[in-house]
Amino acid sequence: MLAAIFWLMLNRIMMTDHPPRPASLAETDLTTDYIFDQAVQLRQPVSGYRFGTDAVFLAASVPAGKGRLLDMGAGAGAVSLGVSWRLPDYHITAVEKDPYLAALLASNIEANGRAERIRALEADITSLPPVLAGSFDQLVANPPFHQPGGTRPSDRRRALAHQGDGPSLADWVAAGLRALKPKGRLSFICRSDRADEVLAALYGKAGEIVQFPLWPARAAPAIRTIISARKGVAGGGALLAGMVLHNMDGSLTNEAQQVMKGQPIDLAHPGVPRPRAPASTRPD
Repeated sequence: MLAAIFWLMLNRIMMTDHPPRPASLAETDLTTDYIFDQAVQLRQPVSGYRFGTDAVFLAASVPAGKGRLLDMGAGAGAVSLGVSWRLPDYHITAVEKDPYLAALLASNIEANGRAERIRALEADITSLPPVLAGSFDQLVANPPFHQPGGTRPSDRRRALAHQGDGPSLADWVAAGLRALKPKGRLSFICRSDRADEVLAALYGKAGEIVQFPLWPARAAPAIRTIISARKGVAGGGALLAGMVLHNMDGSLTNEAQQVMKGQPIDLAHPGVPRPRAPASTRPD
């Protein structure tokens, strides 16, 4: 009953299933791309921000379960749709502030037949509707994580996705913590040289922090780190072994190939008992 009331309230602030499509970008300016071995189809702009492996690895990092999940900065929907394909019992709210991408997000949700499980919301993550506060069991974010003082890309959407337009990584963490239920879990992917900013923002507010480095090749510095934590718990952190993405010849390692096909990334804290996976988890 409470879940039904929540979704009724949420739908009143959501975009419609068929939002008006901005006329500024023609169909010829879109490409159709796929993730998880072509199980999920997404249209995205030819130029500007385009999803990549970061989105796939973040979607693969969500643990088996069910409940409500928030995707902050959802773009065209790669993370939300990837999570929904892997773990169909989640109810997902996908938030995107750019009007065009928010409309494209809603279109991709419909095209993949996930409208009953994913709702697109055009909003700024720092000013989410009050009804969303303390509502989510899980949260994922692929925030702008390039240094804001660097050279900005000429494309406005690429610049927004890479360097943002005001909110810091600490602001993103704060917004995520406000949206989570007590003991809810957040997962961020960021540049490894900015992981300290995410960790500092979590300090004293979340525990059981897990870091999962993504190494481009053996003996190379990690370029990305997935950071997972639970709101309001006091457990210590853990630095996991992570994953090497490429062999010496440039090809994907077997582990990375499996993730690209839809296999999960295990972010379980080594000191925390593992919950039993629900029967609805996709077998692969």
